Amino acid sequence: MKRPAVSVIVATYNEAENIPKIIPRIHEALNKAKIDEEIIVVDDNSPDSTSGIARRMAKTGKYPVRVIERKKKQGLIQADVDGFSHARADVIGCMDADLSHPPEKLPELIRPILDGNADITVGSKYAGGGGIKNGWPLKRRIMSWVAMTLARPISPVKDSVSGFFFFRHSAIKGIEFRSKGFKTLLEILVKGRYKTTIEVPITFADRARGQSKLGKSEILGYLAHLAQLYKHKALKK
Repeated sequence: MKRPAVSVIVATYNEAENIPKIIPRIHEALNKAKIDEEIIVVDDNSPDSTSGIARRMAKTGKYPVRVIERKKKQGLIQADVDGFSHARADVIGCMDADLSHPPEKLPELIRPILDGNADITVGSKYAGGGGIKNGWPLKRRIMSWVAMTLARPISPVKDSVSGFFFFRHSAIKGIEFRSKGFKTLLEILVKGRYKTTIEVPITFADRARGQSKLGKSEILGYLAHLAQLYKHKALKK
C-alpha cells in the first residue's frame, strides 16, 4: 500500500450529521492540491452511529478513510494520540469534525511542512487575515481570548488553542501526553521537538449542526492542563 503524504485525524463524538460532509471536503481539497492523504476518524463510541457512517464511506473506496472506534470517551488529547499511533504519513494533523475548520485551507497548512519550511503549522483565527465567521457571542469571545492569553507565555504562536494544526512526526517523538486534556496543539508546542512554526490565517465557523462539546468540565480541564504545562515548562529551564 502506497504511503500517504499526510494523515488527517478527525476525532469524533456524535458527529453523524457532519461526518458525511467533512470527509468529501477534505478529500476534494487535497486531491486538487495533488496531496495523497489518509483520513483517520477516531470515534469515542458515539451512540449516533458516527463510526458506522464513516465505515460505510470507507467501503465505497471513494475516500481513503480508516476508522478507529474506542470503547469509551477518554478526552480529545487521547483521541488524537490514538490517531497519531495509527498514522502512516510523516506529516500528521488534526481538525474538528464539525465544519468549523475550512478544509480548503488544508494545502496551505500541509505544504510548508512537506517543503521543509516548517515543523508545525497552525490554522489561526488570530493571525493577520484570520477571523471568526458571523462572530461569536461575547461570552465565547471572552473565553477564547482568556484561553489564548493565559497560554501565550508558553507558546510561540498566537492561536495555541487551535484544533486545526499539522506537524512533522519527529516533533512529537518522546512526548508523554497527558491522559486527560483538550488542547493537543498546546501540549505539542510546550513538549515537542521542533524549530519552525507558521500560523496560517483561517476563518473559523462555529458548528452548524450537532451540539458543542464546550462546557464547564472542559473549561476546568483546560485550566488544569495549562497549570501542568506551565510546571513542565518551568522544570525544563
